[in-house]
Amino acid sequence: MDTAFVTGMAAFVSSIIIFNGSAFLLLMLIMGARLAYFITASITLAFLLIMGLVWSVNPLGPVGQLPEWDPIGIGTDAAQVEFNQATAYPGAPWRAPDTEDDVELARIAELESSAQDYITTASEEEQIEGLPQIIESANVVDDEGATVLLEQDGVEYGATTLEVLGSDTDQTFEVLVVMQYDPGNPLGQARMITLGTLILLVLHLVGLSRSEKRARRSEAVPA
Repeated sequence: MDTAFVTGMAAFVSSIIIFNGSAFLLLMLIMGARLAYFITASITLAFLLIMGLVWSVNPLGPVGQLPEWDPIGIGTDAAQVEFNQATAYPGAPWRAPDTEDDVELARIAELESSAQDYITTASEEEQIEGLPQIIESANVVDDEGATVLLEQDGVEYGATTLEVLGSDTDQTFEVLVVMQYDPGNPLGQARMITLGTLILLVLHLVGLSRSEKRARRSEAVPA
């Protein structure tokens, strides 16, 4: 097991025991275990709910599925790629990325990096006919139109050409890679945590109200 994971979990559990446990212990000595639990738990859940709301609009906490490029097709020739617009590459309807859009440029960089990783895996699994199984290097072709984008039916696609050098030969190959952009759901996990925290908080507030009423009845002195 990962040592860093064990150390982190130990620190997390210890902090819960120390901060929440000490508050619970002090309240228990004053008002009893049942009421002390609901007060401590309600305050803790309310704090987590506030943090969850912040995490639900900003990726500052638990992150869900990150955006990624999923492979669609690959081949040394556009006709080998199983995608309807592959043969039109790099012309219309494909378009060059906007050089003034930082978000799009970052997405292009991720596309080229994912394409390099994918072509290594594809060559090892012999998915590309005529390409060496062991690749020495795979670099994006230094051409203005090598990496292009396409939006089709609301889905974004990307294509790029890589120059591949086999380890057992000096011959180079140009390989076309087409990938589909998956925006993922980075805030999904935080929102699920927030929803679960809200439900638990409501249940604990109901329990707190009932426990408080019971404590008042037990302390009431008959006239």
